[in-house]
Amino acid sequence: MKRRDFIIKSALAGAALSAYQILPFGGMKKVNGVGNTLRFPPELQQGESLIFNSSNVEVWPGTTTQVLSLNNSYPCPTIRVQKGDDFSVLFENQYTEEATIHWHGLLVPELMDGQPKDAILPGNSYTYSFPVFQRAGTYFYHSHAHHLTAKHVYKGYAGFFIVEDDNELQYGLPTGEYDIPLLIQDRHSIYQPQFNYSPSNMDRMLGYLGDVPLVNGTPEAFFEVQRTLYRFRLLNGSNARVYKIAFSDNSPFWVLATDGGLKDEAVQMNSVYLSPGERLDILFNFNPYAIGNSITLQSQNFSGVGTQGTQMDLLRFDIIGDLSSGGIVPQNLAPINYYDINDITGTRTFTLSQGMMGNGMHRINGLTYDMNRIDENIPYDKLEEWKFINTTNNFHPMHVHGVMFQVHSRNGNTNLSPNDRGWKDTVLVNPNETVSVLAKFNDYSGIYLLHCHNLEHEDDGMMLNIKIDAPTNVEDEKARPDTFELNQNYPNPFNSSTKISYRLNNPSQNVTLSIYDVNGNLVEKLFDGVQSAGAHTINWNASKYSSGTYFGRVIVDGLIKIIKLVYLK
Repeated sequence: MKRRDFIIKSALAGAALSAYQILPFGGMKKVNGVGNTLRFPPELQQGESLIFNSSNVEVWPGTTTQVLSLNNSYPCPTIRVQKGDDFSVLFENQYTEEATIHWHGLLVPELMDGQPKDAILPGNSYTYSFPVFQRAGTYFYHSHAHHLTAKHVYKGYAGFFIVEDDNELQYGLPTGEYDIPLLIQDRHSIYQPQFNYSPSNMDRMLGYLGDVPLVNGTPEAFFEVQRTLYRFRLLNGSNARVYKIAFSDNSPFWVLATDGGLKDEAVQMNSVYLSPGERLDILFNFNPYAIGNSITLQSQNFSGVGTQGTQMDLLRFDIIGDLSSGGIVPQNLAPINYYDINDITGTRTFTLSQGMMGNGMHRINGLTYDMNRIDENIPYDKLEEWKFINTTNNFHPMHVHGVMFQVHSRNGNTNLSPNDRGWKDTVLVNPNETVSVLAKFNDYSGIYLLHCHNLEHEDDGMMLNIKIDAPTNVEDEKARPDTFELNQNYPNPFNSSTKISYRLNNPSQNVTLSIYDVNGNLVEKLFDGVQSAGAHTINWNASKYSSGTYFGRVIVDGLIKIIKLVYLK
């Protein structure tokens, strides 16, 4: 796989259209004097760190809101990378609670996944580094600290991670200022202007449902548009609210992409459900509307417990001009190789249940999350059917780390809605519904998570550890499990010295073994040379170094694997 340096594109206000141009802050004058101009967060720049802390920002005009942010930005900075880049960023935790960065939807090594077990303590830092080899698409990142995920996300800690690929240019899609990321969240008006997070037992049961929608952190948001085709990247960043996305006049739009990037065709719809953690890219044409008119993106009414399903106006579009995006609705997109249910090697069942309030209310297979327990052992590169059986009257958006899966059926019906087709990492399981998905883990081995993305449910225990058994790595966008195998060091934790073992499966391979600290600094290079096929063991004596966590990185013919080393003097 060709790996370029990490590139982040900045955009200039008023610049000519170019692919992947980001919008500037602010906007044009208000058409009717009502509402607030849609905001856009800054883009992370090359070499810039991500610093987690509390900060005060202006959400509602004329007052400030205390948020949990990265780099004092709400929403958090947008990250843009090209497919094939190596991404690396230093995360600094300057807040009073532990935190992580989980790269939602991205396929990354276990130790880069930002799970609760790998939390960064206050005052510490950690370098996240991984190759971006997956399909272009709309992804995001957020905190995933144990029992703190819901609080951190609600108070502002989430942002876009957009993967781009020049191959998409062939489809003639809207780009630049006509390609708009929209982060949709809800907040409680009773605490305005603060994002107070104080869930009751009922909130933990249903999820923390607010009554004020924010788009890109903007209340009563409006966005001025031209009479032309736009691409909108919709991300449900709410803790628990499900949205039924539609336009106020029920005009049709095209569903272009799901969680894992472009579908195999753009499909016209009038409304679509979007649950927490899910993303959808849609195309909408404002050409039928006259200059001076407005239309609103809404969440329409639907049946749900509590205030779930309440109608909300999300974002008003004011039509102000006749400029053209030059974009089209593509007739043909690249085909997707859909799995065949007849090829599965086994079926796993995950029963979603609900206990008594305040006592492990939300469970999977009767279990609540235990950081030190492995709940499922998953074979590498084997197609499996996973059945999510919802025995409750709640919505459960089920998210799986470390894989892109395909939805197969709902209650046995394989005639799926367009938003279920394509590559997914999160699937909405409706009340008393069974959803079947097909999954094959063929990118990385290690421990990953399966959980409900209703964040109150997750923090309440609706999460399992899954372990992908076989080692793997990535080259030319495919796993290469035959190249080499890296074992966990022994002993671990260790005092003074530990042994790092690996097996080379091909003759005359170029091997580099290095030790890094938690900040990504090189500590010691243990080996750099050519080795033959077979088992190899290298001893690392750490007696001259401080106690703490280190990482062993083995590179074999350009392929990277990492293990975590815990040194206790």
